Amino acid sequence: MRIVEFLRPEDVVPDLSGESPDEVLAELSRPFSRHGLDPQQVLEILLRREGLGSTGIGDGVAVPHGMLPLGISAPPPGLFGAFGRSRSGIDFKALDGKPTRFFFALVVAESGSGPHLRALAAVSRIFRSAPFREAILDSKDAAEIYRRIVEADAADNA
Repeated sequence: MRIVEFLRPEDVVPDLSGESPDEVLAELSRPFSRHGLDPQQVLEILLRREGLGSTGIGDGVAVPHGMLPLGISAPPPGLFGAFGRSRSGIDFKALDGKPTRFFFALVVAESGSGPHLRALAAVSRIFRSAPFREAILDSKDAAEIYRRIVEADAADNA
């Protein structure tokens, strides 16, 4: 799975201002409105998942994620993502106890767990690289962050 399939340039938040996990997740929920999703519903889904245990995987990276329930107001089909960077980092209860700087939020309709798992794997692979994380931290704006993510993803899929 390619990250460009679920992340658009306008889904990148280059400078998260939140100082708590709830505040960061609220900021990350806003870009989902561009895809016809309710940001409040996305936030509730992400918060519910965090309640089960932190999605902070270490090395400054978190991948908050969840599934949109199918129902009367059915979500559009597909997988959706948003990326945010916190230059200073926050305590996201990551596995390694270090501050989290990079947040890649993912949501998918309940019937789409296959793409969801492939997306988690794709994000985890590119953020495993310390030089890549440094390049994202040093990027000047959303466009540069997006370009670097797309390039790393393409190299990983080559």
